Amino acid sequence: MTSNRQWRLKRHPEPDEVIATEHFSFAETPIADIGEGEFLLKTLVLGTSPAQRSYISKGLSMHDKIAVGDVMRGRGTGVVVQSRHPDYAEGDIVVASTGWQDYSVQSPGHQNPNVLSLQKVIDPVRPLTTTLGVLGSAGATAYFGLLDVGKLRPGDTVVVSAAAGGIGSCAGQIARIAGCRVIGIAGGPAKCAWIKEAAGYHAAIDYKNEDVGDRLSELCPNGVDVFFDNVGGEILDTVLMHLALNARIVICGFIATDYKEGGYSGPRNYVNLVRKRARMEGFFIFDYRTRFAEADARLRAWFDAGKLVNTVDIDNGLEHMPETLGSLFRGTNCGIKLCQVAPDPD
Repeated sequence: MTSNRQWRLKRHPEPDEVIATEHFSFAETPIADIGEGEFLLKTLVLGTSPAQRSYISKGLSMHDKIAVGDVMRGRGTGVVVQSRHPDYAEGDIVVASTGWQDYSVQSPGHQNPNVLSLQKVIDPVRPLTTTLGVLGSAGATAYFGLLDVGKLRPGDTVVVSAAAGGIGSCAGQIARIAGCRVIGIAGGPAKCAWIKEAAGYHAAIDYKNEDVGDRLSELCPNGVDVFFDNVGGEILDTVLMHLALNARIVICGFIATDYKEGGYSGPRNYVNLVRKRARMEGFFIFDYRTRFAEADARLRAWFDAGKLVNTVDIDNGLEHMPETLGSLFRGTNCGIKLCQVAPDPD
């Protein structure tokens, strides 16, 4: 434990570039000393999110930007290896903003309000990838999006875009557990088969090889009650024309349009919100930080009962982290994309 490997931002990506190693530099620095009220966290697993591109892009964002030369920001799970804080002991498992590095100094009393707060994991489930998977922020995002914003009801017909992604694979499972009929939209036959087998979707629509509108008419003859949207763009426009009366559209992300140069236009078919007396609402997971314990308890109960599966797609090695994040934008991942930096402790 003498040096700390880090990924630092080398240059901002252009709007048409996929995140790759060339945007970062790999550095090695001494491990920082901890002060009173701090602890040193060894990174075990790093998570990914499309939002991480907004940290380093030049466009508008709800997130704080990272300057060239800074350590790339990211959420991870780690083990406490040194502590000068009374509430954190060596061996404790903690989820925090670790950054893309082997070690980070954590100061629980000085948290950035624009970053998800650190959390000590009580009775952690092994493997620890669960803490960033269905029992982490991905699961919580799907939970609050569906139940709080989407007002999910048993018997609803639920459609999820980017259904093979991290949040999409969680959303499908939660909707099924709630007694809904769940249809996923994904790209390619392999992903469509995967969401039915691994995430329990009742049906799948392959947007790359099928007409989404025709398939929605076939699978949702009475309309879509809840649409959990992770992509925006043409798919959102198409689903807007297939709404049930009093439908709820949950806007979680817009990966299909967010990074296009010159901006993008809004949905053309929004008038159907009036015709169907429907509601479309965006949400931000940070707004629910005071209710995370609620999501943790219910997600853990479903997981322990075998109803919820940790659908993860894992790369190994900190050195692969840029490509791990880039896979989200190439559409090659199935499930919650993570990077195992170090083995889980005994």
